[in-house]
Amino acid sequence: MFRIGDFSRLSRVPVKTLRYYDEIGLLKPRGIDRFTRYRYYSVDQLPLLYRILGLKELGFSLEQIARLLEGDISPGQLRRMLEVRRGEIEQQLEQGHYQLKRLEARLKQIEQEGKMPDYEVILKKVDPRWVASVRGVISSYDESGPVFDRLFDEAYSYVHRQGVRSPGCGIAVYHEKQGSDENTEVEALVELPGSIPGSSQVQVYELPAIETAASMVHHGLFATLGKAYAAILAWTQEHGYRVSGPARELYLSFQKDGDQNQYVTEIQLPVMKIQQRKAAVEPEIVNLEAFLVVGLPYLGDNEGGEIGQMWGEFVPRIPEIRHLAPGPAVSYGICSPNPTGLIDYIAALPVTRLEDIPPGMVGKQVPAQTYVRFEARGVEDIGPTYQRILKEWLPASGYQPGDGPDFEFYPETFNPDDPESTVYIYFPVQKA
Repeated sequence: MFRIGDFSRLSRVPVKTLRYYDEIGLLKPRGIDRFTRYRYYSVDQLPLLYRILGLKELGFSLEQIARLLEGDISPGQLRRMLEVRRGEIEQQLEQGHYQLKRLEARLKQIEQEGKMPDYEVILKKVDPRWVASVRGVISSYDESGPVFDRLFDEAYSYVHRQGVRSPGCGIAVYHEKQGSDENTEVEALVELPGSIPGSSQVQVYELPAIETAASMVHHGLFATLGKAYAAILAWTQEHGYRVSGPARELYLSFQKDGDQNQYVTEIQLPVMKIQQRKAAVEPEIVNLEAFLVVGLPYLGDNEGGEIGQMWGEFVPRIPEIRHLAPGPAVSYGICSPNPTGLIDYIAALPVTRLEDIPPGMVGKQVPAQTYVRFEARGVEDIGPTYQRILKEWLPASGYQPGDGPDFEFYPETFNPDDPESTVYIYFPVQKA
């Protein structure tokens, strides 16, 4: 038997800790001298003490450890506890890695500029808020000032007529351009304490929350906001984020025709963490039987993103297609060789026969062929995947391009809004 001091030296556990474990019933001494009140421990208690310490190192609370030692937790529950703890540790490691990258970026910036950075970027959640909105259009950012002045005058005048005495700050939103249109739709928003009636010109709605916003504060002239945007966009790229929505400008300190040097503007940029690419799946040589498709054709150079727009036109017309092939709801992007050098493309679905083809659509038989199949991640990865096939894989493969069309195969699980969603590229090949 060992007195508590000797047992402390033997186990390398402080006396204070051993006394606390005794008080909470986690590790009781073998005996207590009824005269001196010394605690005595046995060497066969060391394995139990080390188990306590091991579980504690894994991050379990003393209460959880007590339950584990009492046998009140089943193996399944223990497994789930360990899995939860593993997830917590992984999250802590990820957060630590993120902080390390921020420190490295900050050090690099200070080394390059010789001073503290002009802007600080933070991530935060933005709550929803009621706003009064007036929309307009600008053809260039140079004319945004006069346009927003007019829109905000209209919005604030309406809000005051509705009896709102203390509206909040003004918020500007620049919406993304659609297709090749040079005009940009913009919104001038006035923050409200709650809902009020709208009108034909002024829309009142609850501006949605932003789950994760990259936010920075700019002091000074509107003309120098471009520098702030450049800084926040550079920050998102450096830290593994991508923009996921239109930016918002909040005019925290603003007076029309006032000293612009005193203006304070917050930029809120909705962002999403870029998921790390999964390990690339090895390409596979496959042989496919001939199959039939019906779909919407396109012939052109796709310089204005016409193929993407065509898919938007095709999807609502899918119910018009007859004789759909049984099985999962898959789709194809068939690209056939064309002597003009233009892209001869069909957004299509598989069918059992080429009959009753809807107006404006075409039918096609894709011949039996040998293909190399590659995986692409999301729509943006389709072009780079074709480049990998042509520039990297083909020269070292012992194959050459085949005669048939190549195509994109979109499985039933494909989500066009998910940059990690899998799409398969089938490229025709034959032995060199």
